Amino acid sequence: MGSLKSDIYIKLDGHVRVDQREVRLKDMASVYCSDAALMHRLEDVPVFTFEEKDGEKEVISILYVYAAIYKSLGEDLQIHSIGSEDCLVDLISEKKPSKFRSHIQVILVSLVTFFGAAFSIMTYNEDAGVDDVFQTLYKIFLGFDSGNGVLEFTYSLGIGLGILVFFNHFEKKGRRNPTAMEIQMDKYEQDMVDAYVKSSDRRGKSLDVED
Repeated sequence: MGSLKSDIYIKLDGHVRVDQREVRLKDMASVYCSDAALMHRLEDVPVFTFEEKDGEKEVISILYVYAAIYKSLGEDLQIHSIGSEDCLVDLISEKKPSKFRSHIQVILVSLVTFFGAAFSIMTYNEDAGVDDVFQTLYKIFLGFDSGNGVLEFTYSLGIGLGILVFFNHFEKKGRRNPTAMEIQMDKYEQDMVDAYVKSSDRRGKSLDVED
């Protein structure tokens, strides 16, 4: 039964962000071991240190993590990996942007999003001939092809409410379902991580046991 204490389970994350140059195992993976003292030592194992020449991104393989653990704690350990094979580590700049700059960025993004959405809706309405549809409906129900703007008002209101409902903004916070936007952003981030890992492997820039 004593050998069970040396069994280590590591769940390596696919993408992590750190704010310090020295990356430890706990920064990029979840660790479990039946020996609590050993688990704490494992979590503090230094895996990689960012140098000035390294930039702010690094791909680290699970084998490189194994080598770091064996180097720090010895080789009489049984390690089991249940996570990703590679981890993309982003070094976040220690300098925080000023509040004024952050506010300007939020305003610019909001303006671009607002006018971009408005332009998209207008071009869709023009292509679909929504004005002609409204005129036809007015003529069917009122007998003439122009009304008091009720259809236009309810149509505009419905677009706004539809967007809110579609993106789950009315759902309570907590264990809520992810919104459609969050799902798409997660897919984009995963695709970006996969592309960066493959590119690093092709260029021989990822950290592996041969490094």
